Amino acid sequence: MSPKVDELNKVADRIVQQVDASVDRWRNLPEHSLRFRPTEDAWSVKEIIGHLIDSASNNHQRFVRLQMVEQLTFPDYGQDNIHWVRIQDYQHRTWEELLELWRYFNIQLAYIIHSVDPSCLNHVWELDAETRVTLFDLMTDYLKHLEIHLDQITDVLNTFTKR
Repeated sequence: MSPKVDELNKVADRIVQQVDASVDRWRNLPEHSLRFRPTEDAWSVKEIIGHLIDSASNNHQRFVRLQMVEQLTFPDYGQDNIHWVRIQDYQHRTWEELLELWRYFNIQLAYIIHSVDPSCLNHVWELDAETRVTLFDLMTDYLKHLEIHLDQITDVLNTFTKR
């Protein structure tokens, strides 16, 4: 097995571990803590999980499509993620629905990462003329993005508790 495939297997396992541990830890949080926004323009825990669902959805498309083509031009949602969260109104969804959708989407991504065709790891997502990212980098960066937002959720919950 190649070093890249070994690394991706660790990434996939870590995604499942992080998500399962988070779901267990957060399953029974009270609604008012999930809807709390530390500042007027900050996201609540529900909205952060919603953003992570959007991230999983967009990356799912990239992970699958980049195993079918060597180069993919596919829009980024990053500059619009505030609108994605607002339009989907995650703040008013049930916590159980959000947690389970997020959990199962990440299980699916981990499965795709585990079973990725190694010959496709250098296939490229092209956002624009200056931004080109390999499938391997997309997959490893997904875990980093997930962990940043898990820390953000911890910070929001700590702020809620201290207020």
